[in-house]
Parts: sequence; C-alpha cells; structure tokens
Amino acid sequence: MFDHLQNSADFIARLLGALLGVVATMMIIAPESTRNALYRMWVGITMGAIFSPILSNFNWLSGVALDLVIARSAASGFIVWFILEGTARFLSNTDWLVKFAQEILRLRNGGGDK
Repeated sequence: MFDHLQNSADFIARLLGALLGVVATMMIIAPESTRNALYRMWVGITMGAIFSPILSNFNWLSGVALDLVIARSAASGFIVWFILEGTARFLSNTDWLVKFAQEILRLRNGGGDK
C-alpha cells in the first residue's frame, strides 16, 4: 500500500543527492553565465537522479540505505555536470587545438625550446 511513498521518498532522495553533486561541481568549475548555470544544473540534477541507480551496480555504492541513495545520486550529478561543463568548455575554444598542434610540431622538429 505504501510502495508509492517509498518510491517517492527514494526519488526525492535521488534529486537531493544530484543537487548536492551539481552544487559541489559548480564550486569547482564555475559556469560562465547564469543561463549556462541554470541549464546545466537542470540537466545535471535530472540526469543525476535518473542515472544514479546505475551506480548501485558498483559494490562501493550498492545498498538501499538513504545515505547510499544520496551518495549515488550526488556522484551521478557530479559526473554529469563535470562532463557537460568540461565538454562545453572544451568545444567552445579552439586555442587548445592550436597549442596542441604547435607542441606536436615542436616535438617532431627536435623538441627545442618553446
């Protein structure tokens, strides 16, 4: 009879954990704009809550206790945000590609001083 309440509590715990994971990542990698932050926060929390059960397949985060549910979703939200922000920054600037190509050419030509 109370299965839907347990499922709701589990989903709320996953949302809370994903929010904690996203906020922790935002402290490490600050977004460039408020719009960017809101978009990635929404996607990070949603994907963190959805994909957190996948992390229960790993022994170090398996279990049904509330703290493990929150930890799984926090880790999931952290990972999703990190991937989104890292990919966005990686693709938004081509300076890294130019520097990488220059370094490869420098190393192929004997590796002298920069």
